[in-house]
Amino acid sequence: MAVPDPSPISRRRFLTIAGGTAGVIAVSQLVAELPAAYADELDPAPFTLGVASGEPDHTSVVLWTRLARDPLNAADGGMPPEPIPVRWEVARDPEFRHVVRSGEVTATPTAAHTVHVLVDDLAPDRWYWYRFSADGVSSRTGRTRTMPPPGAKADHMRFAFVSCQSWAGGPYPAYRDLAGQELDFVVHLGDYIYETTNGSLTEFRRLHALYKTSPDLRAAHARFPFIMTWDDHEVQNNYAGAVPSGAGDGRPFLERRANGYQAYYEHLPLRPEQRPTGPDMLMYRRVDFGRLAQFSVLDTRQYRSDQALGGGRKEPTGEVFDPTRTMTGPEQERWLLDGLRRSKARWNVIAQQTIMAAFDYDLGPGQIVNLDQWDGYPPARSRILDFIATHRVSNPVVLGGDWHTHWVNDLKTDFTDPAAKTVATEFVGTSISSGAGWDADVRAGLAANPHVRFYNGSYRGYVICDVTERRWRADLRIVLDARDALSPAYTIAAFEVRDGVPGAYRIDAGDGIVGRVTDAATGAALPNVQVTVLRADGSRLVASTTDPSGEVLAFAPPGGYTVTVNGVGYEPVSRPATVVQGAPTKLDLRLTRAATTAGTGRVIPGPQAEAKASDLVLSNDLLALAVSTGTDDPQLAGVTVGKPLDLAAVGRLDQLDWINLPYASATQPRGTNAWQQRTVRSSAVEVLSATGPLASVRATGVSTAVADLQVVTTYTIRPNEPWVLAESVFTNVGTASRTFWTGDALDHDGAGQRSGIAGHGTITSSTPADYPPAAPWIGMTGSDRQTYGLLYEDNGFVAYAAYNWVMSQRQITLAPGGTFTLRRRIVAVDSGAGADPFAVLGQL
Repeated sequence: MAVPDPSPISRRRFLTIAGGTAGVIAVSQLVAELPAAYADELDPAPFTLGVASGEPDHTSVVLWTRLARDPLNAADGGMPPEPIPVRWEVARDPEFRHVVRSGEVTATPTAAHTVHVLVDDLAPDRWYWYRFSADGVSSRTGRTRTMPPPGAKADHMRFAFVSCQSWAGGPYPAYRDLAGQELDFVVHLGDYIYETTNGSLTEFRRLHALYKTSPDLRAAHARFPFIMTWDDHEVQNNYAGAVPSGAGDGRPFLERRANGYQAYYEHLPLRPEQRPTGPDMLMYRRVDFGRLAQFSVLDTRQYRSDQALGGGRKEPTGEVFDPTRTMTGPEQERWLLDGLRRSKARWNVIAQQTIMAAFDYDLGPGQIVNLDQWDGYPPARSRILDFIATHRVSNPVVLGGDWHTHWVNDLKTDFTDPAAKTVATEFVGTSISSGAGWDADVRAGLAANPHVRFYNGSYRGYVICDVTERRWRADLRIVLDARDALSPAYTIAAFEVRDGVPGAYRIDAGDGIVGRVTDAATGAALPNVQVTVLRADGSRLVASTTDPSGEVLAFAPPGGYTVTVNGVGYEPVSRPATVVQGAPTKLDLRLTRAATTAGTGRVIPGPQAEAKASDLVLSNDLLALAVSTGTDDPQLAGVTVGKPLDLAAVGRLDQLDWINLPYASATQPRGTNAWQQRTVRSSAVEVLSATGPLASVRATGVSTAVADLQVVTTYTIRPNEPWVLAESVFTNVGTASRTFWTGDALDHDGAGQRSGIAGHGTITSSTPADYPPAAPWIGMTGSDRQTYGLLYEDNGFVAYAAYNWVMSQRQITLAPGGTFTLRRRIVAVDSGAGADPFAVLGQL
């Protein structure tokens, strides 16, 4: 029996030491989500961080613990600077009546008093119980198991895979659900912690300790052995091999990597051969479950080539297709292919970090891909998938994480051909707690990626895989609210792969709300419509957007709800919905075209949308524009009121950051921050006409940079026009002449952002320059086939732009009492299927 800690950690002390040595990420961000009960739920000291097991084979397993009386004391965990003996026991029963192995190890301060015990000479394919003791205190009892012998018949295997557990994302209800399952083991695919700017060993140790204060994470570790691999956040976001992705705290990157690897090894149940040597650590290896399954566990961070083209989501060109670039490094790639060739297992599993399937975010003729994923290394991916196809590897299944969303993908040797043969199946699990701000971008791109069999980005969770010789079943688990420690969990979809038949098919009917949104007059499917499910008390349960077929899946437990639907160019609707257990609730949602209006109470859907219901929206049947009446964008702090914040065409989502419309500067804007003109401040925004043949809004203000300059901008929208007319009247109310520079700056913040100027096409340079326009327009676009434009009355201006923003500039002199009117149309349109997304602006 465990002896209670004679001096337990108080909640106040716990919250104090949680601050540790955090870097740029604020302590409040790391600690604010800390449930008050966590201090009371720590395991008995010195075993406050629990116990864990991992890396099982058929005769051995690793046991782990850490001695830490004050676990978030970053310096020493509250332990003395001396070695401490730790006893361990392994038994065939939870009461320890039949102890089969025992011994003593030493926890040293140089390893943060962590303990790794490789217990061998165990019987294959059976469960064991284990515990530690030190200083007269026993740890909690953990449970672990060995695998069936290699080559032995194994009828059944059940495991879960998880990834991406940002501390700021919530208290891990997904682990709470996982710990209650019956599983053989858990595979962790990376992002066990999320780094701060501070790259010291002390900081990485503090983070690992902080994460293990979660009682649900500790419960999962105590109940099942874990098979571990890492991704990037264990060291630094998007690092590649020896190449950092940022400056961090200024220390040499390989020193940071060594510190991250050292703390990772110290705090997880890893084998002795995985102990790091400086910045190097062996993580790729094979794990066998009899002859039922062989796992090739990959490391796609330590040896990879640097991301091409600076990384991010971009058009793949040039170096992207260099065959020498690699995710795994040549040696690991050869090891993987050799293992697949030699394997006698029924199921061959590649457990790795990110998405292997291709995914094109661009709905037009171009291509936009995520260069940090396998899409950034297409020759390396092709070598693996071609090898699988050529050598007819038995039942290949790829597991992935990283992108915080659930996917089921067909893997092909040619993703550009929908009819190409499927050679493997990929399951990508959503995150334990980390958010997915790119969900709408993915949903919008599904039409260009028919090999994606299922996608959902609304929920956090994990995946359970139940495997026999004849079939592989994957249950995609979700929690309704990752910030609620007691949030219930559900299966949002279940898929099955049959032995010898690559590709998964859905085997459940689906629970929750399945809606299809269409045009009431034409019956056409409506993509990119926001569907929100509200509880009976009016609080939001979940929000998502319709896919290209107009469908949306919004999981909800049994009960009554209100479903609201909001699409650009259409009148919003609300419908009641009752969800019953075990069957989908299907809604046929038909929308009518929108009237021409200006007013509050509505928002524009989209991943970049920031205007609130209290701001003004001008809308008709073709577009919607939000103008701030109070919402302040940090980049335009103090001058956002009266300026456009959100903009979308019918069938599209908002991708706008803002339009700085207008500015009035005493000097010509120059440099990389030229767009950030805080030079017109509006004091009043009013609706002039709310409905009718036209709707209009007026913003009244002054220049903050030019004395005596009054600025009044009127926005007007009419039916059946894909633009809002914006007229800015500048009046010199002083007694002296005033000369100033004016125009507008346009910033698109969505995927594939790029600017365009008449006569110059798409701007690709990151260095801003002058571009005299051949026609009076400037524009921006992204991967969603939506083009934004500012169309002026004349081309008496110069365009000044980089690839990711564009602005107009003209110099004006006003005599006392003089006025100047700047007229332009704010446009949002479908760019069409042509190669030039800006050609449509020249046609308006």
